[in-house]
Amino acid sequence: MQKKKLNIKIGAALMETMLVLSIIGIVFILCIGVFFADLKKNQTAVKIKSVYSLLTQAFNASIAKNGSPYDWDVSDNFSETVSNDVFESYLKPQLIILKDCKNSTSEKCDFSFKELNGDEKSLNSTWTRFYLNNGMFIAMQAMVNPMYKVLYFYVDTNGKKHLNVVARDIFMFEYWIQNDENPSYVGRFFPYGHEYSRKELISDNNENNCNSTKNGNYCSSLIFQDDWKIKLEYPWAKARYGVK
Repeated sequence: MQKKKLNIKIGAALMETMLVLSIIGIVFILCIGVFFADLKKNQTAVKIKSVYSLLTQAFNASIAKNGSPYDWDVSDNFSETVSNDVFESYLKPQLIILKDCKNSTSEKCDFSFKELNGDEKSLNSTWTRFYLNNGMFIAMQAMVNPMYKVLYFYVDTNGKKHLNVVARDIFMFEYWIQNDENPSYVGRFFPYGHEYSRKELISDNNENNCNSTKNGNYCSSLIFQDDWKIKLEYPWAKARYGVK
């Protein structure tokens, strides 16, 4: 009888031990998951900051060489070749380019991805595409008229590898060559949506906002305003595959 009680106690002790070990294992797995998620966030923020710095320096070098953007030879009329012309004359000479795709939409140069809300997007041939020597893939489009000239950029921070989702590995920027309404913007490289407050960027009142129900184009500005950090309100998990 005593032996049976002892066996029961030993069995109960083993079950308790196994339960404790299982809980420890679950907590460990959760902690590892959080650790790697935070690591990935930090790595992404560093990449965004680095390309922001790189392109800012490239444009500043172009100004030093070619004068004020107001004086650059950029057409007032939009066409498929405007982006190529601006890239060839004013940006490409200041960068180390691994591959220049021009307007090609071939497989290696295609820029198709998901927006934060899950919508599919594919850039047409008006976008100039190129790979930097650090592996990042960039598409640039010039939008021009007699009142303003602006360059829009999509940057894929891991060079078209998985995931290809806005707000996760794809981020948007802009550079102003001419802006008659806001001349202080001219010659400056900005995260897209820079003119909005943090509260506005995470709201659901603009299709570009850094909100899981929107396309996420302004997420680069949210990271910029958070001092190059991806903070709690950022839709990081939602941006893994694009959400619906």
